[in-house]
Amino acid sequence: MAGRLVNALGSASRTAEAFSDSATLRHMLRFEAALAHATAAAGLIPKKAAAAIERACDATLYDFGPLAEAARRTATLTVPVVKALTAEVKKRNAAAAAYVHWGATSQDVLDCAMVLQLGEALPPLLKDLGTIVDALARLAKKHRTTTMLGRTLLQPATPLALGQKIAGWASDIDRAKRRLAESFAETQIVQFGGASGSLSALGAKAEPVMKLLARQLELTLPPGPWFTQRVRVAALAQDIALVCGALGKAARDISLMMQIEVGEASEPSGPGRGGSSTMPHKRNPVGAALILAAANRAPHLAATIVSGMVQEHERALGGWQSEWPTLAALCETLGSAVEAMAEVAPGLAIDADAIQANMDATEPAVFAERATFLLAEKMGKEKAHALVEAALAESAKGGGSFIEALGQLKKELSDEKTLLGYSPKFVDRLLADLKRR
Repeated sequence: MAGRLVNALGSASRTAEAFSDSATLRHMLRFEAALAHATAAAGLIPKKAAAAIERACDATLYDFGPLAEAARRTATLTVPVVKALTAEVKKRNAAAAAYVHWGATSQDVLDCAMVLQLGEALPPLLKDLGTIVDALARLAKKHRTTTMLGRTLLQPATPLALGQKIAGWASDIDRAKRRLAESFAETQIVQFGGASGSLSALGAKAEPVMKLLARQLELTLPPGPWFTQRVRVAALAQDIALVCGALGKAARDISLMMQIEVGEASEPSGPGRGGSSTMPHKRNPVGAALILAAANRAPHLAATIVSGMVQEHERALGGWQSEWPTLAALCETLGSAVEAMAEVAPGLAIDADAIQANMDATEPAVFAERATFLLAEKMGKEKAHALVEAALAESAKGGGSFIEALGQLKKELSDEKTLLGYSPKFVDRLLADLKRR
């Protein structure tokens, strides 16, 4: 695993902690403790043995290094962890050691640990995404009628309300967040199938054990084990990538609006934020950079998980083993993007004067479409198009402004409300839709 310095731009510390060595072992041992409790309650193992096992399920008692090294020799972390747990239990109660990991298999432990880690990592990010959406919605409402230059294919186009652009960001981020919340909820299930999914080692006690295990872990009990049915995990991975993409769309627009020759927006400032190692004047879009880095990484990480879905029979070789570290990296990538946007969204500054100056500098592009349709009502679209083209050419030669070249339309073309068209109402519709969610 890359160190914190290498991964500084790819992970938020809070999210990374959910997948740390300490958290990983803590959740694996939580499964073992819950299993001991459930099997003892069902009368499969002595209650004294369960108590000894539960006391030994303390992550601080174990050295992570040897466990990681041993995992590579068994292709699963569970084997060395169970071996170490058994040795620790034996110190306390030699007889109890025989009941460690009763009826379970390696994948039961690791899938449950993964699910529990997701339960630790994702709810705070979903909450932060809601805060981001709210901040953008407030900004969109503020700029409901702020006229700005629309841009298509990176070139000047017709005007629209700045609020519509921002509300569009909020709408898509909210949509992606809702998808992620649903797919996350579907992953919060226990994995318990034993050696190949039949729980035959538990005999008639299988049902009470798995019910109590799920209750102890605070997870839902699914209809059956899902060892090689990975749609839930793959859907989660894809939805994480969609959130990163939605955040990335907003970040891309913000970074373009921050270019010095555009100057329409700026990220919040602060000590050391956006500085350059060689150019003191720089105010770089650092939040946008972190978000865009995440948006670049996420789809490929998600693709790794989707490609690993084709798994063999009841337990997989290779596909499943590629999933856990990839999903951890994907969640950390999401955490980085969310943390960055949570700072950018509420502090995004808009320069209305720069927006107007950019409008003024591209006057023909701003008014051409509107002029064509106004004239088309009187002379047909073909003649109107030709007249507008002639006026554009005259303006380009220095023959006065485009509006002056179409003198009879000066009043209509200068009407800001008309120029914005339906854009302010689109802001209202987008914000109203957010409120309904």
